[in-house]
Amino acid sequence: MLSWLLVVALAFVIGFVSIRAWWIERKKRVIAERGIVERPNSFYASKAVHNQEDEEWWRGIELKRLHEVNREYVERLLRQIDGAGIGTLTSEERAFMERMAKLEAPSRPGVRPKTDPWPSPA
Repeated sequence: MLSWLLVVALAFVIGFVSIRAWWIERKKRVIAERGIVERPNSFYASKAVHNQEDEEWWRGIELKRLHEVNREYVERLLRQIDGAGIGTLTSEERAFMERMAKLEAPSRPGVRPKTDPWPSPA
């Protein structure tokens, strides 16, 4: 009687392990066939990633649509980024670039507009 229960229990465990292994492999194969790649959580991205995204967004500003004073300032800041890096911008310069990009940057699919988490009181 005991050996019969042992055989049934062993068969159950082997069956469960086999089905679980098959399911895991199937899931991996389906993901590989679809070409799904998980995106990193942008909320937890490093400062370098945020800086790169900001720079790409700022370079999308259509300079010809800006007033000449703003255009000269934006061009100077872009040259500063090219020469010394984005880390050399002050918080006021970054805020200016954000405002110019929000106003003048063309909408691009897949790029979310930047939002200010603490809007200034009106």
